[in-house]
Amino acid sequence: MKRRILLIFLIFSFTTSIFPQEKISPLNDTEILRNVSSIDIEGEIFENVKITLKSISPDYFISDIFKVKVSIVDQNGKKVWNKTLKNVFLYVFSNGQIQVGKPNFNMILIQNNSGSCYGKIREKEGVY
Repeated sequence: MKRRILLIFLIFSFTTSIFPQEKISPLNDTEILRNVSSIDIEGEIFENVKITLKSISPDYFISDIFKVKVSIVDQNGKKVWNKTLKNVFLYVFSNGQIQVGKPNFNMILIQNNSGSCYGKIREKEGVY
């Protein structure tokens, strides 16, 4: 009986080491456009907007800081939110989720839920 338990334990530990979690690196010099159904910007909710995320890598001549330029436009073409975030990275995951922030601190989170995109922006306190 003890051998079976040990064998089962070894099989489960072996399979978890074969299939580790997804590791992803930040995107550089990339522009992403998403139509978002609803976005929460610092507590204020906007419906049916287009968000453009552009990652800018440093040129190491003038600047050595990674940046992400974020522009949010509503249906009428009016800019709702426009900001360049410094010292942050742009991450895109295989399930369609987009994150902007530092490795352990997300400022912007955009998720796909059954075909619709929903977003949240928290510049100072972060998105959890």
